[in-house]
Amino acid sequence: MHDFDIRIMFQIIGALLYITNFLLLQTHRIHATKPASLLLVISACSILLTAAIIGHDWGLILLEGTWLFLVTTTFAIRQRSARRQAVLEREAEATAVVPVRPAPVAEPVQAPVVRERELAGAAA
Repeated sequence: MHDFDIRIMFQIIGALLYITNFLLLQTHRIHATKPASLLLVISACSILLTAAIIGHDWGLILLEGTWLFLVTTTFAIRQRSARRQAVLEREAEATAVVPVRPAPVAEPVQAPVVRERELAGAAA
């Protein structure tokens, strides 16, 4: 029997994080390129990479190290893109031209129409 060591605990935690990410993706609760999914994968990679380094598993070190590099790069690019989009939206909002509505035009007041007969009758 193997003695329980920290490396086994790291492997179990890392595997559970990968499985959790997979289940969330399959049930459409998160998307693969969203920060929540990427952070789960980064966490799992980091933990499994630590376990591989402790055990001197060179194949797993190469695999997890490459995977960690790719996912971290994707996360950084997505975050930079989101920040850039937020800045562009703020600038567009700040420089937006607000359409000026013309003031409502009041209808001209018409003077009462006085008929000539009424004037002639009033004078008599």
